[in-house]
Amino acid sequence: MGQRCAAPGCGRFVARGTRWCRQHDASAAFDDRGPPDNYPDEAAERFRERLSAGDYRALLEPALWEVITSAGADRGLANEIGSLRVVLARLLAEETDSGRLAQNAARVTAVLVQATRAQHALSGEMADGLAEAVTHILAEFGNE
Repeated sequence: MGQRCAAPGCGRFVARGTRWCRQHDASAAFDDRGPPDNYPDEAAERFRERLSAGDYRALLEPALWEVITSAGADRGLANEIGSLRVVLARLLAEETDSGRLAQNAARVTAVLVQATRAQHALSGEMADGLAEAVTHILAEFGNE
């Protein structure tokens, strides 16, 4: 089996004896191996400082906590499922690399299916369907 590119998220095959695909080769004009580790941005540094303080509520700004609390009050997953569908549609419309399209579409679809199953479990549809199926089976046994 062929080797895959060592760049995070890249699934392209590489030539024998190399670690990087043509797009991620160090000799290429544009090196896309991810952000440099030695230049943390200001927001990441601020987050690390808050994290080291040990106060969970201090990690994010108060306004963001209000939004999170408000969003968490909605018991359904309709927004998340809708967002995943938008992501999948955008991926299908914009990704030109067929390998990355297949890989990422499979990932998004798997998460979408999980979210949909969770939504059904939260809404009780799964329980109702199971109760209906058991009732039907018991009725069939009674008719024999």
